[in-house]
Amino acid sequence: MTAGALTPTRTGRWRDWLASYGLVGALVVLILLFSALNPRFLTLANLTTLLEQNAALFIIATGATFAILSQNIDLSPASVLALAGVLLGLTFQATGNLPLAILAGFAGAILVELINALLIVRGGINPLIVTLACWIWARGLAVSLTGANSISVRDPLLDALRRPLFLEISPAILLSFAVFAIGGFILARTRLGRYTYAMGSDERAAVQAGVPVGKYKFLMFALFGVLVTLAMLVTVSRLGAAAPDAAYGLELDAIVAVIIGGNSFLGGEGNMRRTLVGALFIAVLNNGLGNLGIMDAQIAVYKAAAILLALLFGTLSTRLAKGGRA
Repeated sequence: MTAGALTPTRTGRWRDWLASYGLVGALVVLILLFSALNPRFLTLANLTTLLEQNAALFIIATGATFAILSQNIDLSPASVLALAGVLLGLTFQATGNLPLAILAGFAGAILVELINALLIVRGGINPLIVTLACWIWARGLAVSLTGANSISVRDPLLDALRRPLFLEISPAILLSFAVFAIGGFILARTRLGRYTYAMGSDERAAVQAGVPVGKYKFLMFALFGVLVTLAMLVTVSRLGAAAPDAAYGLELDAIVAVIIGGNSFLGGEGNMRRTLVGALFIAVLNNGLGNLGIMDAQIAVYKAAAILLALLFGTLSTRLAKGGRA
């Protein structure tokens, strides 16, 4: 066999690797950069802090994957998280009963997400518009209910979520990765996962094929409500309070994590593994920039630049994988 005969095979494998694992390389470069700038970056204490600080991001990014792959993008989860946390805080403040408070937060998150689903499925309104409106009113309601003040929520059960179990790893970290694993299983192995891809690829064709699209949209938004509740518990545990301004901007980080990982913004193509890599990239970026001692405005500029470079790299990788010109 000649060398020329080997070239297409090697090139094809290289393109496939670049498309699938290109962001992993970018993540490694980012880690090495922050390690050079901050000697404490790769310490066990900082790495576990990084994972714990971004546990809510990992959970919300799981739900955002279903939403984006099905072309039902949800801009509201961070606002719903804040509102659910406020409902938990107010109930706990009034009763001192944490299980009842958690139930109130859970009910609030599920109800808001089902209202979104109702407006989308029955009202025929674009998901982007519905969830953008929810992003506004849910956060506004959270602020109104508290007068823009945080509510202290301290309980041994919540404190346990951030108490290290082994190697400084807390239950919140384990919960976030368990959510990723379960989300990946649902997406790859269940009817909801298959219909998520079907809705994202061609919703009209899915309806004609007999897929009960409306039913599964309701189910998907309800699932997102459950994930928002889990992220809310992690956030309240970390802050020790229910804050109406909690998780501000989290939904944007989650959406970027899904897209930057290589999932299609147009729906129908992607998986949870790609989201995990994208979420780790955003988590490393958040932690690394936050520990450099620079101003928030500078952090925003550097973060945006890094995200754009990673997206550009992903676009070039995809074109090369498909045989196109870079």
